[in-house]
Amino acid sequence: MNGTDLTPWNAIGRKIAAHNSAELTAFHTGKTEAPNLAEDTRSPALAEAVLAEVIALNKAGKGGTARDIYDPAHAPFIPQMEREGHRGLSFCAVLDKNRFLVQQGTSWTANTTWLIDGDQIDKAPPLAAFAWSRNRQHFLSVLPDGSLTVAPRYGALPTDTIPALPGTAFVPPDLPANRVNYYPPPDDRAAYNQIAISDDGKTILLVCALRGICCLRKSAKGWQTELLYPSTLLGLIDDMDFWIDDGEIFSPSFKMIHAALSPDGRYVALGTQMSPHYILDLSDPTATGLHANLGNLSEYPHNASFDGTGAAIALNSCHFYNGVTFAADMAAVKGKSTVQWQKDPLQTILNDYLRVYASGWLPATMTQGHKGAFLLAGSSYATCVTPSGEVIWEIQFGSSAGGVDICPTTGRILIASHSGMLHLLDPSASASPPAMSGYNTPIERLRWVFWDYLPTPLIW
Repeated sequence: MNGTDLTPWNAIGRKIAAHNSAELTAFHTGKTEAPNLAEDTRSPALAEAVLAEVIALNKAGKGGTARDIYDPAHAPFIPQMEREGHRGLSFCAVLDKNRFLVQQGTSWTANTTWLIDGDQIDKAPPLAAFAWSRNRQHFLSVLPDGSLTVAPRYGALPTDTIPALPGTAFVPPDLPANRVNYYPPPDDRAAYNQIAISDDGKTILLVCALRGICCLRKSAKGWQTELLYPSTLLGLIDDMDFWIDDGEIFSPSFKMIHAALSPDGRYVALGTQMSPHYILDLSDPTATGLHANLGNLSEYPHNASFDGTGAAIALNSCHFYNGVTFAADMAAVKGKSTVQWQKDPLQTILNDYLRVYASGWLPATMTQGHKGAFLLAGSSYATCVTPSGEVIWEIQFGSSAGGVDICPTTGRILIASHSGMLHLLDPSASASPPAMSGYNTPIERLRWVFWDYLPTPLIW
C-alpha cells in the first residue's frame, strides 16, 4: 500500500520467531543458561502499511482471513499503542467457542465492555468486572454501581443480586477502641482489580485497589461479608503502631494488592507490596484462620493462583518487570512460616524471570498427558508449568497481561493484554512454523485489536 513492499513482513517475522523459539527451546531443555533473543526489526512504516491492509480486510468483512495473509505481531506496533488515550485490556471471558467478553480500560480509567460474537464486535452493557467460577457454572459480574450479580452464564437472569459494599465494610470490625479513630472508613467507590467465585457459587472474593480484600459467603441468612485485608489477624495493629504518630490517620498500603480463591472456596491467598504471601483458611465461617505465611523470594508479592482442587498453590513476587514464582503443597505448608528471600524445601521454583500479572490453572484435558499446570502470564511471556516445575510450553504475546481466562469446555485460553490485543490460544497443538516466539508454542487461533484511535476494533 502506498508503494510499500509488504512481502518481507511474514519472512522477517518468521525468521525472528524461528531463532527465538530455538533459543527458548535450548533454554527450557537445559542446553543453555539463558536465551539469546533477537528483536523484531520490522520498521514502523512496514507495520503501518500492513495495518492498513488489515483494516481494509476488516472493513470488507474479511477480518478473519487477515492472519492468512499477514502474521499478527506486537513489537512493530508499539507506536500505535503509545498514542494518547490508549487503554489496555483487563477482564476477559470465554463464553463459548465463538463468543467472548473483554474489558477495555481499568478501574482507574473509563472502561468499555466488548462482546465478540463470531465476526461481530459490539459494545455490551457496561460491567466493572466479571469472572467465571472454575467449573463454569457461575458467572460473577460487578455492575458500574458496585453491586454484584451471580448467574448461570453471561446474560442470564441472576440467581443472586448483592448490593454494593460500602466503605464501612472495609473497616476491620475488631479494632481496639483506642485505634478506631485512626482508621476512618474508606470511600464507597469500588475499584475491583480481581474477583472470583467458588465452584459452589457460595463464596465470592473481591479485591479492591482502594479499600482492601473482602470475602462474601452465602448462608441461610443471606450473603455475609468478611474483611480479609487489612486485618488484625495479619498484623494490622503492629502496622498502625509503627506508621502513625499521635493524631495522624492510618493509611493502609494497597500497592500490588492481589488475592486468589481456591475452587472449593476454602482458601484465600493474598498479599501486597508490604506483606509476605499469606494463605487463609475460611473453612470455619466464625473464625478465619492463618493457614501459612510464606516468604516471598524476590522483592514484592504480586500474584497467586490455586490448582484445580486447592491442593497446590503458585505464588509470584516481582522485581521490576521480572520475578520469581514458586509452588507449594497446601497440606505440607499448613501452620508453616518461611523466611523471605530464603528458599525453603517447601517451595518449588516454577519460574525465575516473570513478573506475573495474571494466572490460572490448565486441567489435565488441556495439558497433553500432564495432570494439569499453572498458566503464568507476565510481561511479554506466558508460561505453562506443572507444580513440579516442568515447563510444558511458553509463548511471547508481547505486552503485560491484563487478565486470563482458561476454558476447559472449549479447550481455549484468552489472554487480555495492556497492548490492547486479545489473544485466543489453542494449547492442544504447537504452531509450525511458529509466527510467534516460544517453546512448544501453542497456536494463536485469533487476535482482536482494541485501539481507541481506530473507528472499530479489528479481527486479526
